[in-house]
Amino acid sequence: MSTATSGRREVAVVVLAAGHGRRLGRAAGPGPKWLIEVDGAPIAERHLIAIEQALGPDTDVLVVTGHAADRVERWCETRAARSALRPVLVPNHRHADRNNWYSLLVGLDALEGRPGDDRVVVVLNSDLFGRPEWIASLLAAPAHLGEVPGCLAVDVARPLTEEAMKVAAGPTDAQGRRWCRAIGKEGVDDPVGEYVGMSTLAPPGRALVHEALRSFTTDEMWTDAWYEAAFQQLSAASPFLTLWPTPSSEWVEIDDAEDLATAERLAREEPSVRRQPTAT
Repeated sequence: MSTATSGRREVAVVVLAAGHGRRLGRAAGPGPKWLIEVDGAPIAERHLIAIEQALGPDTDVLVVTGHAADRVERWCETRAARSALRPVLVPNHRHADRNNWYSLLVGLDALEGRPGDDRVVVVLNSDLFGRPEWIASLLAAPAHLGEVPGCLAVDVARPLTEEAMKVAAGPTDAQGRRWCRAIGKEGVDDPVGEYVGMSTLAPPGRALVHEALRSFTTDEMWTDAWYEAAFQQLSAASPFLTLWPTPSSEWVEIDDAEDLATAERLAREEPSVRRQPTAT
């Protein structure tokens, strides 16, 4: 099956792009984080280039929007003039009072109404910056899932910080896999690496996560939770997610001005990325 026709039938991508980026201050502009410009091109451009390269321009991409959703719509319309990839925008009307677990729930709900419920789903955080080829290499994970419910992209080389989304894992199994046994920013003993904000869910894993996130809607204790809390619940019950090591540590989650400076440095080392003005 050719790359140009395989994406839509086999893999869907859900981009969680409802966040504002308040910690970035003026650097975030009017938002959202997905449209923050790095060396003249928004994070979104690199994500979509990577998806086109790895999965093909017919890939089903759902972008969950919230803050400044109109800017995302205008930018996608402008980009459509130069690309066959057509992201579908799905509004998260609770982005202001619920954390990103709700965006993932909205995205998974939207996929249920689209063809191909048996597809693998890639979950992509909007603030993950990496060169397109770096992101594309991680999008190869679906081809290696086999019977595994899902996997996490984990940097096992970078020193961990207090803010890192830490991952602990059991020993390597007979198939050479390492399974996540805990994930979170706190309370993770003996972490082996940092979750970078991209995960892959096969249909069984997708169903488990969907059910867990639905349960969050009935208890206010989860209002400010990250979607990784659902991963933690499931991993604590039984092996659920394997680790997919990143090809390098040349990535950054853009939360503040220091992160943005790191991204700018990485961008200067990349091949030319299409620079297009972001919608105002």
